[in-house]
Amino acid sequence: MRVGIKICGDERDHRIASIICGGPSPLDAENVAGLVIAADRGLDFALAAGITPDIAAGDFDSAAILPPKGMECVRVPAEKDVTDAWLAAELAIERGCTELRFFCALGGRADHSAANLQMLYSLRLRGINAAIYGENERVFFLHEQTAQIERFGGYASVFAFGGNAVVSETGVKYPLDHKELSPAFPLGVSNEVSEPYAQITVHSGTVMVMTVIEHSVKGCTGK
Repeated sequence: MRVGIKICGDERDHRIASIICGGPSPLDAENVAGLVIAADRGLDFALAAGITPDIAAGDFDSAAILPPKGMECVRVPAEKDVTDAWLAAELAIERGCTELRFFCALGGRADHSAANLQMLYSLRLRGINAAIYGENERVFFLHEQTAQIERFGGYASVFAFGGNAVVSETGVKYPLDHKELSPAFPLGVSNEVSEPYAQITVHSGTVMVMTVIEHSVKGCTGK
């Protein structure tokens, strides 16, 4: 069984970039597509999975393997204001990509996981569709938008981010109707998708959505 997520009202043809980061979460290679960018140690993970990135980017202070000859490489000093993942995201946007998929972007150092979530928030506010793909989870943001989530035998959690948000949810075990969520209380955690499609509508504000798939289910597709 696979997961489909669609952000309603965004029918653009998306040029996809897959950014492989250096976190310990398993690489969901099935969903790597489009322009592939390895951020620092993400190069180790990509090559180990049989994936040859189009671009390697970062300061390479944690990669065990240097970019092979012939691979485009964007190397920067270790002393910089952005993470290697953020650098790779900006490269993807410069190359015309409007949907960014991040892999190996959670786990390990908590500060890097937090930075990656903050990066997703920033990208959403810029109109870029961005999501973190984990082995059994997907993380993305909605800003005054509606998303449809195909039933997958799992859960969808919705957290207000950056301030209060007014949210409606249908197709879930605990529906919400114009409920105000606060970043100070996790009311929207672990809502079971109970219908063929769940719909999350953010009437105002911004939310972080985390979908968690049961361990027997692998892989995510869709926008």
